Amino acid sequence: MAKSKPFHWQEPATTVCPQCEGSGEFLGMFYSSPCANCDGTGLVGENGEPLKPEELLPTMRRQRDRAVADLESARQHYRQLLQIPGVREALAAQQQREEERQRDEDMALRKRLRGV
Repeated sequence: MAKSKPFHWQEPATTVCPQCEGSGEFLGMFYSSPCANCDGTGLVGENGEPLKPEELLPTMRRQRDRAVADLESARQHYRQLLQIPGVREALAAQQQREEERQRDEDMALRKRLRGV
């Protein structure tokens, strides 16, 4: 008996749905509903048709796995940046400047609201 070859699934080429722009949602004036063009997934095949359910799940899993890997890579890069001398201090100084700017904006808004 001959051995069977391992099954290699090839991810179908997908594009962002042109109608919902990848959100999977149709926004009406007073309501929102799943996009009818992509069946609410935000993805369509090369031909513009919605993906078949048996293709959709593995495709979305791979996209999720790629996004998780990208996020972990960014976290690792951030951790490496924090090890460089002076970066933590510069980050703390930037956060303090941002807090001061926000405080100043809040005070200006309060003065305008009071009519002063």
